[in-house]
Amino acid sequence: MVTTVVFDFDGTLANTNQLIINSFKHIYSVFCNNDCDEEYIMSTFGEPLDTTLNRDFDKFNFEDVISCYREYQVDRFNDEVYLYDTVIETLEHLKNKGIKMGIVTSRVRKSTLDAIKNFNIEQYFDVIVAADDVEKHKPNKEPLIRAIDELNSTTKETLYVGDSKFDMECAINAEITPVLVGWQKKSQVLAEEYKVKYVLDKMWDLIELI
Repeated sequence: MVTTVVFDFDGTLANTNQLIINSFKHIYSVFCNNDCDEEYIMSTFGEPLDTTLNRDFDKFNFEDVISCYREYQVDRFNDEVYLYDTVIETLEHLKNKGIKMGIVTSRVRKSTLDAIKNFNIEQYFDVIVAADDVEKHKPNKEPLIRAIDELNSTTKETLYVGDSKFDMECAINAEITPVLVGWQKKSQVLAEEYKVKYVLDKMWDLIELI
């Protein structure tokens, strides 16, 4: 019996893809004076931003790079980011059914709280575990296990809904049932690679699993 659903945020609840890609294009042009590889950037989705920037911009001052990245997004988030189809309806239905819900994300806490407040969905979530709340990040199981513990749930009664390889590996490592959203470019490839049983065409399909 499913009593708990934990969600990733970026690419799962909200479409932040283009904003992230544009943000990376911006910092690549500022610091490297060249274009970035969109396929590569998309492959890092689900990885903490600090990890990506420390690896790819190690020749530059980290604070300068991340400040440039975030400043680019400040005035663009509200215009370029939106919730995926049927997300609010699904969250409302699950809440009314007494399903416990949380978010496990590679975003930092402040950014996550700002985002869910902006979309007026903070009331649906009983716990949020962000990148700066844990020592080990996805695909390590730590953030997901922490969320389950705080929700007083068990791995057997929990679904983890995500869009990236980091999400699928995190769920598998935590011995939790992974649910893959099917609206990303490589969703079918990920479903086959990780043998994911449940793939959603839209968020409302989650209701049929519970």
